[in-house]
Amino acid sequence: MKKGVVGHDGVVSEVTATGYKVSIVSKSACAGCHAKGLCSASDMADKIIDVKSRDTSAFKVGDRVSVNMEESMGMRAVWLVYAIPAVILVTFLLYLQRLGVSELATGLAVLGAIAVYFVILFLFRKKIGRHFNFTISPAQEDN
Repeated sequence: MKKGVVGHDGVVSEVTATGYKVSIVSKSACAGCHAKGLCSASDMADKIIDVKSRDTSAFKVGDRVSVNMEESMGMRAVWLVYAIPAVILVTFLLYLQRLGVSELATGLAVLGAIAVYFVILFLFRKKIGRHFNFTISPAQEDN
């Protein structure tokens, strides 16, 4: 795999007119542990990734593939979902405390500001989604 690219192995679950739907299994770090049956911390989840492609004849349903994206897109997602809300939280918290607003009102205002931010993200999800492009390639066979 190229440097600066993150990939996950998956299986093509559907071929659409605009690309593929690939099912990947997302595992926590401890999902492979031999004691995972005794521990509630391990989790695995099936996720469906939409991969846009002009050539929809390259793969068929059931093919093992690798879904790849640039690391920079992952960092953009981290900024959108974690860093910016943290900045909003701290900024509102400090500003409202400095104004002498009660703790209850400050807490509610901070939660409201973060909720408004996520509603804005939701409303612009298609526009934001255009900046996140996945590529698909045949899965590397492990020996």
